[in-house]
Amino acid sequence: MNEKQRLTKYRWLVSSLCVWLLCAWVAQQPAPAKKALIKAGTPTAVHRSTTAKKEAKATPVATIPMATTAVNADGVHVDAESGLALDETMPIVKGQCTACHSSKLILQSHFDQDKWIERIRWMQRTQKLWDLGDTEKPILTYLTKYYGPVKTPFDGRRLPLETPKWYKEAGR
Repeated sequence: MNEKQRLTKYRWLVSSLCVWLLCAWVAQQPAPAKKALIKAGTPTAVHRSTTAKKEAKATPVATIPMATTAVNADGVHVDAESGLALDETMPIVKGQCTACHSSKLILQSHFDQDKWIERIRWMQRTQKLWDLGDTEKPILTYLTKYYGPVKTPFDGRRLPLETPKWYKEAGR
């Protein structure tokens, strides 16, 4: 093998190694988050309760400044950061509730208004939650509207397992 062929072979090897390293580096970079910005001139979006399929009422999303949105599995527009249903009251709920705990605690709870009040009083009594003042009524309305009771006879626990039959019954 002459000198020219050997140099060509090494150039090809070095260039393919560089391409491989570049691909490996790009693969490890985090993917950019796709967020849709809501602008003031956008039309109103329709919001539905995550707990029940009800008639959708139009709520202007444009009133939430610079919010990022996503659509959950039920087709409800939610805040991409917290997962809370978009509404005019959502920033208040997000500010008051997620200061102490994750929004996932709200998303998994489905209580009526009395039970939400009971939970808030418990947090004030034992967890040092401050007095919500004038924001308590809108927060309760929001929580009851979007995270109210589920209209199914499911009690929150998994369904019982069927008892396996390990024997043959006599006469069958």
